[in-house]
Amino acid sequence: MKYITTLLATIFLVTSLQPLSAKSEKEVYIESASQLQNWCKKESYRHFRRKQQQPYNWSASTIRQLNDYQTTGSWKVNNVEKHIYCEIRIGKKAKKTKIEIR
Repeated sequence: MKYITTLLATIFLVTSLQPLSAKSEKEVYIESASQLQNWCKKESYRHFRRKQQQPYNWSASTIRQLNDYQTTGSWKVNNVEKHIYCEIRIGKKAKKTKIEIR
């Protein structure tokens, strides 16, 4: 009985923390080119999955232009290449990222 109570408490704790971790994703500061590239990949992947599409074959490059990071990437979706562009000022919160999907 004690084991079941502990298990239920653990499950409740883990499931109640999920919305908090999703919110904190936007509160992360982008400090490096690789961090922006990973964020851009994750957000664009979520975009396609919300539309019930399965993206695959991610490729991207990131450059620094003065005080900005710029990521240009692409996914394949239904055998069509979709282009992704993300840009942010270095040191800003991820929620300030400009993202375009074409």
